[in-house]
Amino acid sequence: MKERQQKILELLDENGFVSVEFLSKTLFCSGATIRRELAALAENQKIKRTHGGAMHFNGISNDSPFHLRNNRNISEKHYIANLAVQYIHDAMTIFIDSSSTAACLIKYLSNFHDLNIITNGLQIVYELAEQQTIQVFATGGQIKNNVTMHGTPALNMISKRYADVFFFSCSGFSADHGTSETNEDSVELKRAMYRNSTKKILLCDHTKIGLVYSYKCFSSDEIDMIITDKKPQEEVIKNIPSSLSLVY
Repeated sequence: MKERQQKILELLDENGFVSVEFLSKTLFCSGATIRRELAALAENQKIKRTHGGAMHFNGISNDSPFHLRNNRNISEKHYIANLAVQYIHDAMTIFIDSSSTAACLIKYLSNFHDLNIITNGLQIVYELAEQQTIQVFATGGQIKNNVTMHGTPALNMISKRYADVFFFSCSGFSADHGTSETNEDSVELKRAMYRNSTKKILLCDHTKIGLVYSYKCFSSDEIDMIITDKKPQEEVIKNIPSSLSLVY
């Protein structure tokens, strides 16, 4: 294998996703050269090509362990969380999914009062359990990957609650395909929270934009707002619906 291709695979191991622009700057070569290298790696089933970049070949159907996702793009996630708290006020009822991005949000809730948090994320439940000004409700259900609750009990609990806002993340987002996930359980839980919430806010760092995974979750026009850590490419901005607010 060429040295440049090996370096691309090493960068994928570190980042989970790499863009053509990032590889071009990091490896000091043209975009055209990078695209040829990615095409060769994809042909050998070493990577999965995506819009504007690449991921591991098995990335479209396999979810990363939570501890890996939780330690990835930490500064970007906290930047997003700081923006997201502007849309929270006292006495709100909030759905929060079990994503590592949404988990960052809970670190900024200590100054609010009488919040009701409903979540299927075990980490979120544990971290909020001692907060005196916040009531936290676990969805219950089968434990998956030691961090997520899912299944019929979780869906039943969610179906009996309403929320002012639903904060969630995704595996990938594109203007054309909306949000997508690596497994069907995630879609089912998020759709249930979506149906019973007034405002839907996607927390999505820039590395997920342009990615499309196996399971479709929400169309772009079903989301009220995207909060991200940097301005997306003009092509993305141009293609998202006018009803979708973009905050960065």
